[in-house]
Amino acid sequence: MRALLQRYAPMLLINAFRNLRDTGQIAALPRQSFAADNLRPAGTLDLNTIFSSPGWQDDWLVDHAAVCDVFGEKNLAGGVNPGDRRAIYALIHSLKPQSLLEVGTHIGASMLYIARALKHGGGKVTTVDICDVNDPYTGAWRSSELPNSPAQMAEQLGCADRVAFVAQSSISYLKDTAETFDFIFLDGDHSARSVYEEVAAALPRLREGGVILLHDYYPQGRALFPDGNIIYGPFRAIDRVLKENPQINVLPLGELPWPTKQGSRKTSLALLTRKER
Repeated sequence: MRALLQRYAPMLLINAFRNLRDTGQIAALPRQSFAADNLRPAGTLDLNTIFSSPGWQDDWLVDHAAVCDVFGEKNLAGGVNPGDRRAIYALIHSLKPQSLLEVGTHIGASMLYIARALKHGGGKVTTVDICDVNDPYTGAWRSSELPNSPAQMAEQLGCADRVAFVAQSSISYLKDTAETFDFIFLDGDHSARSVYEEVAAALPRLREGGVILLHDYYPQGRALFPDGNIIYGPFRAIDRVLKENPQINVLPLGELPWPTKQGSRKTSLALLTRKER
């Protein structure tokens, strides 16, 4: 019992602090508008069919091998884990968005799979990060185990023409741009404040029938993985969004047909869709 307390007590304290911080943070924010009209109806998405479909899996084998040649297959710090990358690839390959926005480029782990998946449907991705991810001195790829920047890796994969990099805060970009998107992937600052404001700013930029994909969404604010770590921000933000517009639906992807991390098949990915009228 003592060993268990020594192992998990620090995480329990960390989680308690995070929960208190994000609960207070979200409660202090002024109310925003959340227009759900352009979100894809929830009943039109069958995740089991998407993930079990053979339509994307042959392409995945080829594209995964190509990405591994330039990026590797490791779960690098700050990068989306390999199982989640596969799920993102499957969603994009199946839904075939023509215009996709990614918030939170970082080292490019998910961006490379997004770009390769888009090649099969003709789409393009705009990836936004508050930092210049391709900077030769300060880019996060420099402090990771990567020999090349995200832009260089996209070039090596033959996807440079499908990727536009933007160094700007997510909220500023979403409010300034005139672009609209079929698919928006929010994986930037996971604080409750940022996710709440990002969803409010992203919905008007969504094309009819589009979806928003969240990362690090922990349903009910409970741990998903054996280490007990919980990221509360996205859950607290979406919990308030759903109360303010009950027409919005959150669909956690749950367990995937392949491993994700820490010996689990669980994922923190979740989709925002629209409830059927």
